[in-house]
Amino acid sequence: MNDQKIFHFLNAFGRTEEIAEWKPFGHGHINDTFLLRTNGNVAPDFILQRKNHLVFKDVPGMLNNIVSVTDHIRKKLVAGGETEPDRKVMNYLAATDGNHHVQDEDGNFWTLFLYIRDSHGIEEVTDSDQAYSAGKAFGQFQLQISDMDGTALVETIPGFHNGKLRFQQFLDAISNDKAGRCSAMTQETDQLLQRADEMLQLQNWLDEGKLPLRITHNDTKINNILYDKAGHILCIIDLDTVMPGTILFDFGDAIRTLGNSAAEDEADTRKIYFQTDYFVAFTSGYLSESNKFLTRLEKESLVYSCRYMVWEQTIRFLTDYLNGDTYYKISYPEHNRVRTLSQLGYLKVLETNAAAMEKCVAQYLVL
Repeated sequence: MNDQKIFHFLNAFGRTEEIAEWKPFGHGHINDTFLLRTNGNVAPDFILQRKNHLVFKDVPGMLNNIVSVTDHIRKKLVAGGETEPDRKVMNYLAATDGNHHVQDEDGNFWTLFLYIRDSHGIEEVTDSDQAYSAGKAFGQFQLQISDMDGTALVETIPGFHNGKLRFQQFLDAISNDKAGRCSAMTQETDQLLQRADEMLQLQNWLDEGKLPLRITHNDTKINNILYDKAGHILCIIDLDTVMPGTILFDFGDAIRTLGNSAAEDEADTRKIYFQTDYFVAFTSGYLSESNKFLTRLEKESLVYSCRYMVWEQTIRFLTDYLNGDTYYKISYPEHNRVRTLSQLGYLKVLETNAAAMEKCVAQYLVL
């Protein structure tokens, strides 16, 4: 990246602001992101980002998803009297040709959106108040788009959380045994297979229309929430994986990380325990917003979704291990095996704590 390219992209988006400085921004591993600072406090600052078209095969479709969702939220904010909507929802800018992307000579897709000044994120939940605010933020986000038609968006990553697809890939990995590792993982494989009938129920509910097809974020980590200086919620960011799905994906995946006392690749499974206070706080914050639109089956399945998302991630790690580590980046030869054992350990912890989790959710079933 250089000054000439920065000027070229700004010109393609019809922007005439003078850039005082620009620099790499964030810690993402998929997209290349740059912060563009303008002169003074009147002109906006920008985020210029290269979307990884090797990961996201349909970048225009992905951007259409993002713009559809953010426009929908912005209209609601304005109708509700919000005077600073661009601080409460991301604002992707259109290029001079009307698209929300510009392609360079190498075929890369570049986007430009407004940077939200005086905002910050949190990398890790460290107390129950943060867990509550995270739940409230994602519940509010889903409430804002709960009246959108999920079928109107494309699947950014087709079959991303399709349990039947992931399970078939797992069975294929066992059958093919490309890396000759199956015999060493028989116990773990059997434990995951024994849970298959219960876990595949989620996809059955979707296929049968028992669960409504909603629009989901699919990366519900606290570092995808922006806060202002006072610690108030501003908006949800990192919308690349916004697509059709069930809210159970989002809730379950949030607890997959937030409820676990250890990292997803913790080698010492004795360090894994359930952070009950974080779960209670997140659930309370989440349902303070989402209880306004969730169906009874969705609410009844929240605890189940936590187990489902961990089971799914476990078979994905084990599938990659059995295939010879071809998908996930690894830091050492047995990394995917360690990930598998760690996630399986957490799944067992969730099963042990299921009754207490259900009790937490039960109070919202009568509302």
